[in-house]
Amino acid sequence: MDRRRVEELRHRVLNERSMVKLVLWLTAPLVVSTSVHSLYEIADTFWLSLLGKEALSVPVVSWPYPDLLIAAVFGLAASASSLVGQYVGAGRYGEAREAAGTVLGLALAITVPGSAAIAATAGAYLEAIGVPEEVRPLAHGYLVVLALGVPLSAVMFIYNASVSALGDTRTPMKIGLASTLTNAALDPLLIFGLAGLPRLGVLGAALATLVARAVAAAYAAASLATGAHGLRVGLRDLVPRGRYLRLVARISTPVVAERLAFTAGFVAMASIVSGLGTVVLAAYAIGQVALTFSHVIVMPLGRAVGIVVAQSLGAGMPWRARRAALTGLKLVLLLVGAYTAALAAFAEGFASVFAREPEVLEVATTMIRVFGPSILGFAALMMANVVARSSGHTLVVSVLGLARLWALRVPLCYLLAYALSMGHLGLWVGMAVSNYAAGALGAAWLLRGGWATPVIEAGGGPAGVERERAAEEA
Repeated sequence: MDRRRVEELRHRVLNERSMVKLVLWLTAPLVVSTSVHSLYEIADTFWLSLLGKEALSVPVVSWPYPDLLIAAVFGLAASASSLVGQYVGAGRYGEAREAAGTVLGLALAITVPGSAAIAATAGAYLEAIGVPEEVRPLAHGYLVVLALGVPLSAVMFIYNASVSALGDTRTPMKIGLASTLTNAALDPLLIFGLAGLPRLGVLGAALATLVARAVAAAYAAASLATGAHGLRVGLRDLVPRGRYLRLVARISTPVVAERLAFTAGFVAMASIVSGLGTVVLAAYAIGQVALTFSHVIVMPLGRAVGIVVAQSLGAGMPWRARRAALTGLKLVLLLVGAYTAALAAFAEGFASVFAREPEVLEVATTMIRVFGPSILGFAALMMANVVARSSGHTLVVSVLGLARLWALRVPLCYLLAYALSMGHLGLWVGMAVSNYAAGALGAAWLLRGGWATPVIEAGGGPAGVERERAAEEA
């Protein structure tokens, strides 16, 4: 580990007087990469919309299945953010490196065999959730390729979480930009068969994503092997160390459970939406783009606040952690509030970019007007989620995330759409109510501040000192 680089970053995170200035400094690079990625996703939706509503529906029904594996990676990334950040805040750099290696090793052990199993059962999944016959053949190939890229995504998730926890948000930005631009360049070439390449349609979009993820994962692996960006993880570090497993399990288990329930909930939602036909399914996909675009604000701010929270708790500065969380909540509500107001005002114009049929445009416009403002509640919940993961106190917010889907969204959407015969309008109302309720509870938990205690053990001890020396020698 490049101790000098890490100490410079740590000093700024723990000593910058202006919390707004610090959060925005950490956020700026992440906004760039997230903006480009969101624009790519919008462009990807646009390209697929040119192939018809069947192609536009494919990603919506496909992603929840491989996301069962991403759930585990997401939980492990949460433990990397918390442990690496808190150990760095405490000045215990060798333990930060060991924790990062343990988490990455676990992620690979889960995703490599898991991705093969999902690819082998893709057809059965699509049939089980009732995907329309005209969509199913397109979705099968897309889903298989998507599943095979999960281990590559795992490397990037853990790498980004670990390096960002040091206070370095610029390196993940650069890698994310390279990956997204690669994906964006390949998309039209492979989808439409340009520049002498075969016309692959929906499958081309999946292959473009796979290649982009491979490029990013290769760079991340090289960076970890050489320590080029402050964190060096060797092959021996990938063997999970028992002393970290308890902490990883404590932090990750609620997050994994929430994410699995989140994925299962969206499988259920895909089934509910599919039952209303391809027009509603296509409109649902357009509405998800509106949510994705809000990530340009929510995700970078959340990750920046999480860095300050983790390092502050590790350094024994809980007051600074609480201040960072409050600053982040105020900023995200202000910015997302402005975004949702604009989205509601220009709903039809937004939907018309992607809708090729008048009936899809009408349903998508209704969704954006009804569901769009509730993104504000989702943003508050996401800020609480980031603070929970960075502090290591993930149980309460994870339970809240489970309730949002299974106690509110899924039953409400089914009840309103089918039992009360409201159709697609019932879907949008059910989705909006779940966001408002969960967002309010998430903000209340964050403001209460009971999460502001570290999860790492106090002090490195004699063994910790030896590990530090060994790490420096390495």
